[in-house]
Amino acid sequence: MFADTGACGTIVRGMEQTNDYNEAGGGVGDGGGGGLGNAGAGTAGDLCVVRPALTVSQRARDYHYQPQDKPGFVKTVQKKVRDSCACSGRCVKTVITSKLPILTWLPSYNLRQSLLGDIIAGVTVAIMHIPQGMAYALLAGLPPITGLYMAFFPLLVYSVLGTSRHCSMGTFAVVCLMTRKVVEELATAPDVPPTAAFSIGDGGLMDNTTAAAVTYTPVQVAAAVALMIGIVQVVLGLLQLGSLCVFLSDMLVSGFTTGAAVHVMTSQIKYLFGLQVQRYNGPLKIIYTYKDIISQLLHANPAAMVISGLTIATLAFNNEVLKPWVRTKTKIPVPIELLVVIGGTVASYFGHLNDNYNIRIVGEIPTGIPAPTPPPFELLPKVVVDSIVISIVAYTVSYSMSKIFAKKHNYQVDATQELYALGISNVFGSFFGCGPIAASLSRSLIQEAVGGATQITSFICCGLIVLVLLFIGPVFETLPNCVLSSIIVVALKGMFLQVHELKRIWKVSRMDASIWLSSFLGVVIIDIDYGLLIGIIVSLVVLLCRSQQPKTARFGHIANTDLYLDVTKYSSAVEIPSVSIFHFGGPVHFANTEYFRTQLETITGLNPSIMSHKKKMLEKEQTPEQDDTQQSNKEVNGSVASEGHEKEPNKLVMLFKNKRNGKKPKDLTISMPEIKHIIIEMSSVSYIDSSAGKLLVQLYKDYNAAGISFSLAASSENVLDSLEECEATKVIPSENIFHSTHDAVTILTCMDSSATNSTKL
Repeated sequence: MFADTGACGTIVRGMEQTNDYNEAGGGVGDGGGGGLGNAGAGTAGDLCVVRPALTVSQRARDYHYQPQDKPGFVKTVQKKVRDSCACSGRCVKTVITSKLPILTWLPSYNLRQSLLGDIIAGVTVAIMHIPQGMAYALLAGLPPITGLYMAFFPLLVYSVLGTSRHCSMGTFAVVCLMTRKVVEELATAPDVPPTAAFSIGDGGLMDNTTAAAVTYTPVQVAAAVALMIGIVQVVLGLLQLGSLCVFLSDMLVSGFTTGAAVHVMTSQIKYLFGLQVQRYNGPLKIIYTYKDIISQLLHANPAAMVISGLTIATLAFNNEVLKPWVRTKTKIPVPIELLVVIGGTVASYFGHLNDNYNIRIVGEIPTGIPAPTPPPFELLPKVVVDSIVISIVAYTVSYSMSKIFAKKHNYQVDATQELYALGISNVFGSFFGCGPIAASLSRSLIQEAVGGATQITSFICCGLIVLVLLFIGPVFETLPNCVLSSIIVVALKGMFLQVHELKRIWKVSRMDASIWLSSFLGVVIIDIDYGLLIGIIVSLVVLLCRSQQPKTARFGHIANTDLYLDVTKYSSAVEIPSVSIFHFGGPVHFANTEYFRTQLETITGLNPSIMSHKKKMLEKEQTPEQDDTQQSNKEVNGSVASEGHEKEPNKLVMLFKNKRNGKKPKDLTISMPEIKHIIIEMSSVSYIDSSAGKLLVQLYKDYNAAGISFSLAASSENVLDSLEECEATKVIPSENIFHSTHDAVTILTCMDSSATNSTKL
């Protein structure tokens, strides 16, 4: 039921209304001169609310609105400085523990509950680090031992500074591939022997080739990239830009990583087939690479192909058959990668595969811990652009994974602290010849699945890696490179399966699918960094398009309720005589003000310019005889209705005489609707800017000149503040800004009814 008492009425909502607006005398029922129907008792479960119909100014007055003071720029800066400089014992403790998270979780560590799971997870992840680290280091164009360094030095620092308890940091395929691009551009030529290019001497990383021919080793270039990435991430942390990853949507990351998987696969084909493929850089390099591969297929090494095939078949059998069965028996997975590495090493050692079949092997692996050596600082300006891109990708992947585990296990991860942790870890690792690190999805899932609960897992993993570096490393010197490449290729299955995401996204949104496609094709056809840039640009364009052209509708009233819904979607929604309600489903700003105006005129069928022109013609051309006709057939407005949105026109017409150009008088027929009020329903408008404020003011003036009142309804406090700041409220009266659409309809129809009654009297 609805009933409104007084001039503007009291709204009572229920279910017993039977009269519509026409039956209520132009919008007025029996509720005291301004209702929407007769009052009655609601049924069980109905909602009944009694309150006065309100404009925004009445709401502020009646309920004691107290706007908050907005401090100026100087006061804001002073407050932030004062808060930052405030010091107390608790404040100092909070700052220290926030920057050193280990001080938070280590004192409260539960040995009985967590230690066993952490030990099992640490051992399991360390076993995974050995083959994956060596394989992904090869992917990055680095000596395999570098992958083990990356599993120790940066991980040790992250365990102290990081807030994620389940992410396994170290080598990651996409980051290693992006690092390889920089290494190939700036490091040793491919024909330099590995032992000459990668040796580590007493003075640290050394280049044993002639200075005239080679400037930097691959390890030096990768270390410089890691240092620059660390600096970028620390700076982003200082700027509190931990939310930067929101610009990389799920569709973009999925398309980007799938495209990167194609590059990873391409880079390993030469090892799988035992080919000598020329190295290409820049756009379209993948096309030139496959051209070379196809031309050299007849010269492939059969022994390398057999070893690769057996390794891939073994890994695939484990992943598809053995692993699901083992998972039903225990949480600890079969270390199949380590087993194939051991098997490949043994077969190569006793079969002399390098000498007898020309199988490329890992080669010399030094023992011990490398001495800290600063990266070549002169390389930093050359790698800064690539480092920014890699740092964003590495942080986005790592932080996204951290949030997943934190939500599952009910703890918090700090976005800014994660930037600090990753940045400092990369800086520290760069002094020991490490490349950039990120979280690995496969290792992190295993770490969480086997019971890892805290960062103690990482410390145990680091301890085992040290044993490998000190004593076991040289055992893998005869390991064939094609075995490591096979491990990489099989691990790419998850990335390639992301193609199924495109099918799902396509059904939901073609625009989101365009982000996936543009990222994927940009990465594959052009290059990795260009593809990421294209994906970001397309994402911003999609966001702008959605913001520029949000959904619009013409609302009608649902009988017996205070609901107003789209008349094209809800058959029960009935338009109110004399009132046109226009809904705009997004923010209004400089980029869509013209769209707002066009949609308003199209959907309501009311063009203020045409209506004003007809009104002037009426005043200029009418005759005394026509005055009599107009007295009996009074109309208020003129309109131009658009197709699909026409309102039923009043059948009465006005006659005008055309005396222009000396022609005989000619009767003109002008059809006009009965609309007296336009209401802009703004419940979905999150914000407006100054351009939108000017537009609303101009629309108010234009429609007023055409004889139609222009009102706003259901505006948020943020929008109301913006209207006041851009001085729109100085032109648009507060009486034309309503608390809700129903308040606007109630008050406006009440005013029409009062005017009609006064005219009859």
